[in-house]
Amino acid sequence: MSAAAPGAVRVLVDASALLREPAGPAAPLWWGVAGLVAIESTVVASFAASVLYWRATHAPWPPPGLDLPSPWLPGLGAALLLLSCLSMWGAGRALGRDEVSRCVGLIVTSLLLASATLALRGWQFTQFGYRWDAHPWGSLLWTLSGFHFVHVVSAVIGTAVVALLGAMGYFSRRRQLAVVVDSLYWYFVAVAWLPLYAVLYGVPRWT
Repeated sequence: MSAAAPGAVRVLVDASALLREPAGPAAPLWWGVAGLVAIESTVVASFAASVLYWRATHAPWPPPGLDLPSPWLPGLGAALLLLSCLSMWGAGRALGRDEVSRCVGLIVTSLLLASATLALRGWQFTQFGYRWDAHPWGSLLWTLSGFHFVHVVSAVIGTAVVALLGAMGYFSRRRQLAVVVDSLYWYFVAVAWLPLYAVLYGVPRWT
């Protein structure tokens, strides 16, 4: 290989501040998770529409003589999930400043809040007073509540892995894609409960 020509200018670029991998829409994985969220959002909308359709075509709804489940426990669970979104958002901000320990601590906070939500939902299942196959209202109540319960479980498991990797020093400001896409899914799981909560606990009481 020939030596550089005399007088040639060599340009050095400091790449230490650049990300090792894209952490947003520039990453294919981000679009994969965004597509998953879009598909699951369609499922959530379909479930909510099913409740509204049944209510519009079957009066009175729910059937008379059934005790409606209390809205307070699932409402508290919704509040805890929304609060967990704040800690997940804070975790991403902390990682952007290379504060890995703070990031992991905030992720663990989100996990604890979601775990509390699961405990509340599990206890609520024992308070419904009827089985999933007792009548159409019971089927919808159990299906929608169980559907979201499984999603929270999946988010907790995946985020626990992210927290473990963070504690092992895997993430940094330059390597944060997993945290970004995990947060994206976490936000979806938290917000997805709001329309389901509205049609299960709000509509039967307010209309």
